[in-house]
Amino acid sequence: MIRHGLGMAILASVLAVALNVAVCQAESVIYTKHNLSASGPGTIRAVSEERVCIFCHTPHHAVPSSVATPLWSRPLGASYYDIYASSSLKARPGQPTGSSRLCLSCHDGTIALGMLYGASTPIQFVGGVTTMPPNSPANLTTDLSDDHPISFAYTTDLALENGELRDPATLPPAIKLEKGVYLQCTSCHNPHNDQWGNFLVMRNYWAELCTTCHDKRGWNNAIHSRVMGRRGCNHCHTPHNAEGPERLLKKMPEEEVCFQCHPPIERIFVKPYNHPLDETVGVHDPTEDPLTAERHVECFDCHNPHQAQKTRGGRGGASASPPDITQNLVGVKGVNLSGVVVAEAEYQYEICFKCHADNSFAPPTVPRQILEDNIRLKLDPANPSYHPIAAPGRSNYVPSLRPYYNTGDMIYCTDCHNNDGSTRLACPIGSIYPHILREQYIQDDYASYTYSNYALCFNCHDPNILFSSRSTFPPHDSHVRQYSIPCSACHDPHGVPQARGATEAANAHLINFDTRFATGTYDSIAKSCNVTCHASNPKNY
Repeated sequence: MIRHGLGMAILASVLAVALNVAVCQAESVIYTKHNLSASGPGTIRAVSEERVCIFCHTPHHAVPSSVATPLWSRPLGASYYDIYASSSLKARPGQPTGSSRLCLSCHDGTIALGMLYGASTPIQFVGGVTTMPPNSPANLTTDLSDDHPISFAYTTDLALENGELRDPATLPPAIKLEKGVYLQCTSCHNPHNDQWGNFLVMRNYWAELCTTCHDKRGWNNAIHSRVMGRRGCNHCHTPHNAEGPERLLKKMPEEEVCFQCHPPIERIFVKPYNHPLDETVGVHDPTEDPLTAERHVECFDCHNPHQAQKTRGGRGGASASPPDITQNLVGVKGVNLSGVVVAEAEYQYEICFKCHADNSFAPPTVPRQILEDNIRLKLDPANPSYHPIAAPGRSNYVPSLRPYYNTGDMIYCTDCHNNDGSTRLACPIGSIYPHILREQYIQDDYASYTYSNYALCFNCHDPNILFSSRSTFPPHDSHVRQYSIPCSACHDPHGVPQARGATEAANAHLINFDTRFATGTYDSIAKSCNVTCHASNPKNY
């Protein structure tokens, strides 16, 4: 036992020493890629030059201190840089200054790595390497528009203006602002210490470095904050050479950022009826006004990746009840029932209204007597009839409702518009049925009656009652089952807008004739129709 204990103690000591050696080596520039001397560990190194520090510093004849410090040995280029810009950027970066300019004397790829200030020829490198290799991730080029912004004043005022930056007074000691104000390359990178990889000044597991400055609203409760693991923000963003320059997206088109972790979702989008993500690239903007935005759709229009939470239980995989927002849609801009833009939607339909209301991206496909493509107007609770998306229905007597519904219940848009056969995702991605419907709903042709042809309607309405004498309209049976008239020929599924002339008498029960099948009038009070599809009129019920 004594020998075993002694052996374990010796082993522990050896491991501790090895670990300390590894840490010390990582903390010394000698053991990093920034050692460009002949003894350097990287593939980019000098042929014979043994001095380590000379590639950046020199004790004599340095670049004038008014231009660069400390004792800088390299010439500074005269390059003009394209700098980062985006619609959501509140900082005001300019051309690189201070230590960032020093870093770029190697990392913009324009000056030979072995060129020293005042020298006529550069130090020779192995393999004939001169500048930073063009395909190297460390070669930022003179285009910094796809790199994290630098050389700007990070102040308390900026943090307040941005709303999602931490006050610089709260930054940890590892994050250093040049002259106490300016964010530079060296705020995130320590060129002499590679302890944390990529010469970072601190560990960035689970976005620890990123979140020292960035305080994204709702991030701590977001599902992505828990599932991203050690790579953190780098799953979706990259601080350098981003494919999507604005907001430094790791991949383009934008949906590819999501598909790298959600491949099953990508497969749904290829169905014949879908939200066309691939129709536009780079159009979505988090600052856009939904009332004037140009036609487009991206994952980010409906989901805020920094706030979205995991859905649990309930309809649509959500613990919320209609019309309240579900967890996977938290933190998304919307348009309310009054047509006003809201910073964060409270109700699911407010997100749908961004593209299907006042600024409708989907023109009407069914020619109605009262034609309207603004779904917000069609769901207005002031209308004579509407499906209960934004308010409970008008009627207290709907005998065909399934037992799990009553007339005071409301439904989500996604109860009808969803991936075929499922409402679990609570997100209409793609379907084999027109209008991204979860089940079949015949509307364009006369069709012999089968249950499956109207499966969408029968999720809520029991056909055994709908086609019986107990129905509020017993002729449903002859119209649909005998004459093969689709439900849509008479009923406008969203609602009939009062703003376009709908009345209680003519447009109750969602009556708004499809002019491909019939035109005429309906009177819910007199219980009669006077329409072109009847051999004689009026027809009383």
